[in-house]
Amino acid sequence: MSVTATARPLDRRRDRATAAGDAAEKARAAVADLDHQLETIATLTAQQRDSLRRATDEAARLERSLKAAAQRRAELVKDRRKAVARAEKARAKARTAEAKYDKEMLAELVRREKERDRASHPPKG
Repeated sequence: MSVTATARPLDRRRDRATAAGDAAEKARAAVADLDHQLETIATLTAQQRDSLRRATDEAARLERSLKAAAQRRAELVKDRRKAVARAEKARAKARTAEAKYDKEMLAELVRREKERDRASHPPKG
């Protein structure tokens, strides 16, 4: 009986030591899991910061591009207005030249017809 009586406290202590060891292992595993989660969150946070920085940079680049496009558009509209005015002026000049040519052509035709008419009808006298 004395062996059994001694064995019982020993068994209990062994069971308690095993349970304590298991609990310590579970606690260590929980700490390791939490460390892993913290690393994952830190990595995600860094990636998201990088993504946000890149997106912000891209937004700034697009804003600069839009501003440059608006300036270029204003220049082109101004140049177009000038080109339209020059084209209209050139058309007016061409119309004037054509009118002068028409007038000169009519005068030449009238002169030739008069000469022909006078040649075919000599003066009576």
